[in-house]
Amino acid sequence: MPLPIPSPLSKALLVLLGTISGALPLLAESPAPDNNAMTSGPAPAGKPWEPAWGFWPDYPADWQRTHWGFVEKTKAGGWDVLFLGDSITKNWMQQGRPVWDAHYEPLHALDIGIGGDTTRQTLWRIEHGALNGAQPKVIVLMIGVNNVNARAATAEEIAKGISEILAQIEARLPQSKILLLSVLPVGNPSLNPEVQKVNALLPKLEGGKVRFLDLTSLFATPDGKLILENYKPDQLHLLEPGYVAIDKALYPVLLEMLKNS
Repeated sequence: MPLPIPSPLSKALLVLLGTISGALPLLAESPAPDNNAMTSGPAPAGKPWEPAWGFWPDYPADWQRTHWGFVEKTKAGGWDVLFLGDSITKNWMQQGRPVWDAHYEPLHALDIGIGGDTTRQTLWRIEHGALNGAQPKVIVLMIGVNNVNARAATAEEIAKGISEILAQIEARLPQSKILLLSVLPVGNPSLNPEVQKVNALLPKLEGGKVRFLDLTSLFATPDGKLILENYKPDQLHLLEPGYVAIDKALYPVLLEMLKNS
């Protein structure tokens, strides 16, 4: 039996549907996350440059709630500076708040750091809307200490993860500059050699719109001893003097980058 010949209207509809369906993959920014997997446990193991969702065992749904909350804030726009990173970044809103209110709030800065994040979570967040709607002049990135703490990757692999973050930011926000901060020294003497190795690799990522700022001398003496007044008792997270120390180095550089944007 011969197939019916499509009418001109049918042909037009088929062309239109084909055009739309062909465009759909281009419109999809990223696959929808599997929320059940995210709330039931950590992401599968992987390398520092492989995206992975975050997971807080005591609060299984809260990491993604935090992420999506930041997505909404970022989407609202109006931010000239974005601070992206882990708990040391997040705590600008706590121990660092007096400094933040004095210097960074007036710059229209938004802090979207999440505690516990590694390079993998940062990449996942970028893939899932963390920068959507944002047109910041500068992104301040500090990440990597949790990769070191996990002892699951070499310094070279961690630096590769940070390099991938920079590449993803540049691909999405080509007009934005990036201020990459060093990984801070910690109180565990077995980890600091790895921190130093990571920091030795980060200047190689500088260039174009990326600028590197090494903060090590503000947090450790030349012989490697921590400047303890900057740290909480865990010798990882910072007290207010630690944020004051960062601010002294960071603020003038950030002002210069904003001025030249």
